[in-house]
Amino acid sequence: MLRIVIVDDEILIREGLARMISKESRRFLVTGTYADGKQLLDALPSLQIDVVITDIRMPHVDGLELIKQLKAGHPHISTLLMSGFVEFNYAREAIRSSAVDYLLKPINKEQLFEVLYRLDEERKKLREKEERHRSGLLLSLLHVEQPSSVLLSSLILPQPYFSVFVLKGSSRDTVCACSDSLRQEKELLMDSLEIRKGLYVWIWYSAEPLTAAELNSIGGHIRTASGGQRLHAGVSGSCSDPSKLRASYLEAKRACDAGIYNSQRIHYITAQELAAAELCLSDPFPALREPLIRDLQILNVPGVLEHIHSLFSVLESQRACPGHILRACREVEDTARKELQEFEAVYRVNGEPPLEEEIMSSMSFREIEQAFISAFSAALGSIRVHRLELSGTAIETVKRWVSAHYNQHPDLNMLAGMVYLTPSYLSKLFKQETGLTLTDYVIEIRIRKAKLLLKNAPDLKIHEVGAEVGYPDPAYFNKLFKKIVGVTPNEYKRISLA
Repeated sequence: MLRIVIVDDEILIREGLARMISKESRRFLVTGTYADGKQLLDALPSLQIDVVITDIRMPHVDGLELIKQLKAGHPHISTLLMSGFVEFNYAREAIRSSAVDYLLKPINKEQLFEVLYRLDEERKKLREKEERHRSGLLLSLLHVEQPSSVLLSSLILPQPYFSVFVLKGSSRDTVCACSDSLRQEKELLMDSLEIRKGLYVWIWYSAEPLTAAELNSIGGHIRTASGGQRLHAGVSGSCSDPSKLRASYLEAKRACDAGIYNSQRIHYITAQELAAAELCLSDPFPALREPLIRDLQILNVPGVLEHIHSLFSVLESQRACPGHILRACREVEDTARKELQEFEAVYRVNGEPPLEEEIMSSMSFREIEQAFISAFSAALGSIRVHRLELSGTAIETVKRWVSAHYNQHPDLNMLAGMVYLTPSYLSKLFKQETGLTLTDYVIEIRIRKAKLLLKNAPDLKIHEVGAEVGYPDPAYFNKLFKKIVGVTPNEYKRISLA
């Protein structure tokens, strides 16, 4: 919209011209009429003007002097000079003073609107160019914690104050519709930036800090324009310092993120309102780490999921933001990766979105919890089925290794890695399959081998037999053999050879 001011000492001319322009198009807005240049210059600091249409001859400050002062102090304002034919020499001086055009009285309607439409198109293209340049700088400032003086000096805001709105919608179109509606309805000075899919930032410019009534009005318009779709919006306080743009953005984003706990269709809250309701946060994961590890090791799926549900219950009670929820979920994932060798291969491989994307795009806390538990449960279920299929083969593999290497010290971690199980799960599975612990099974194999040697290799001394089956300490071998067999190795050898 082209904002126009008319300056003429004849009231009938300036008011008639204002009515004519206002009727022509909604693209033109006459924001004021003044009797001479001095009145306009006095009011200028509080005005937003694109074009000044001025007469030449006026008391106090005439048209030529007004044009010169506008060019010096407000070069973005275009000027149109109008006067009678006899003042044509003034027209040449006006052109040298950079007036856009010269209009003869009586004003030719077609000529006037031809110029105004051309100015409106030029102003629109210039504004779009400025917005593109400003948007690039704004995006940089939103992501830089300590912006350079060069970056800050390159940014020229169209109004003294800005407020940051962060919006997240159930669809990209929802936020875009709100933005377009507000622009058309209120002719706003506002930059709209897409941070990621579905997440937008509005930089809302104003001559003064936004009042509570204005914020309520904006909220009402957002509710109307959302079209029944879910939408979360958070608003920062108004600020005049561009170096605080990122702080304002984070302030508004925290307010927007709180929407995951709001069951209403529209969540709209200011950072000030959120701060009054914020709770003290603590990390709930350490208390769950050890019981979670125990249940992961034995693949107790219901127990693991119960621990995760407890974690989410604490997060919900704290009204944790998506960033805190993401960190807690990452800790659960990392623990599973350490305890379950197969976890990485089966987790989130069936088309699920990355965890961060899923959490940041969700519109409710319950959606986040359900999605995380579903993916985690699927991974554990897959591991459990695979292990059940391999359990018999795994135990037979371990038993064959022990039979072939009975005189070596069996390392549980090595054996578990050989059959792709965790050490704790292998121990549990081995006891279930054989009725013996792995240690007892090794002892059984060794004693059985010792008995064969005592019977079939009479030339071997007792300590040589012990060393051969993995017991280099003769005293320990004798004690263990008697405990298992009921007689000493010497007695067993004598009995066997009799």
